[in-house]
Formats: sequence, structure tokens, C-alpha cells
Amino acid sequence: MPDLDVEVSSPLALSVLTLLDERPMHPYEMASTMRARHQDEFIRLNFGTLYHTVDLLERKGWIVSVEREKEGRRPERTIYELTDSGRQVLTRTLGELLRKPMREYPQFVAGLLFMHHLGSHEAADHLNERASLLDAHLAKFEHVLAELRSQGLTRLALIEIEHKIAMLDAERKWVRKLEREIEDGTLEWKAGIEPGHETLRRSHGTSTH
Repeated sequence: MPDLDVEVSSPLALSVLTLLDERPMHPYEMASTMRARHQDEFIRLNFGTLYHTVDLLERKGWIVSVEREKEGRRPERTIYELTDSGRQVLTRTLGELLRKPMREYPQFVAGLLFMHHLGSHEAADHLNERASLLDAHLAKFEHVLAELRSQGLTRLALIEIEHKIAMLDAERKWVRKLEREIEDGTLEWKAGIEPGHETLRRSHGTSTH
């Protein structure tokens, strides 16, 4: 009996379980389906990691190989299906992800954390470039969303793209505002952090550790 206290630890593993909850598949079909659904915009996907993840899920007993498929001269492909314990882990993990905010460590936050070590104009220039790149990313996802909607996909089927657009738009607006505040001097600028600041940050629970 697999240990159900061990939750799915990666978005890729979660994606594999959700695909197998739809129907049995071989890894190549999993990858093709993820790409067709633009999940590779949200999940780090490559075949090496995918096969490793499939192997790990099988060893945990959450998926099981059911048959091998042979097409022409192609190598045999192992088809997997979801087990009952795998479905339990899947539903519990989805509940945890939706219910509980998790501590994350995005790289942009690291840049903001140490931004004061740059000159103010230099930091503003970098933020301007980021905002321009966010414009491009936002336009890309808006195009993808419109295209998929035109093909008849429901809002629920596209909800993660809608969320991505909302997050990109919010970040873009905030970055533009921050850039303006740096340039016009609204945001005070001093290289380094004064000794008392760290104590105040920790006392209010803002430590990143």
C-alpha cells in the first residue's frame, strides 16, 4: 500500500496523474497532450524529466503499466493508467493546492529584495525592460486565450490561462508604477539597508527565511 502522506511534489507529476485520470496513455502521448493544451507554459517539460516522473509515480504505486503499444518500426511504448491510490493522492493534492497558500520563492522577488544595491536609474531601466517583456507575454497569452475560445473551449478548460493573464497584467501595472516612483523620487533610495530595518522586518514576520 503506497504512503498517501506523501503528496505530489511537482506540477509535472500532478499533470501526469490528471492525464491518466482521463484515460490510459503512454509518456509520448502525455507530452503531446500537455503541449497541445499549452501546459508547457506552466510546467517544465522535457522527456528526461517526464520519464523520471512516470517511473517515480509507478514505484509509489500511483500509476501502473497496463500494456505495451507497438506502431510500425517505432520502439514499444508502455501505456500507464491511474490506480485507486493514485486518484486519492490526486484529489487530495488538488484540494491542498486550491485551499492553502504556499510559500514560494520566485526569482523576481529576489531581485526586489536586493534592488537597493543598484543605482536608482539603473534599477528603473531594468524595471522598464521587464514591463516591456511583460507586455509581450501578456499579448501572447491573450492571443492564445482568444484562439482557444474560438475553437469552442469552455472557460473552465482555460482557467489557468485566464489566471496567468490576470497575474501578468497585475505585475505589469505594479512594475510600471514602481518604475515611475523610482524615477520621480517618490520611492526613497539608499544603497544598503539600515541596521534597524532588519530588526523591524523580522518583528513583523517579513523574513524570507
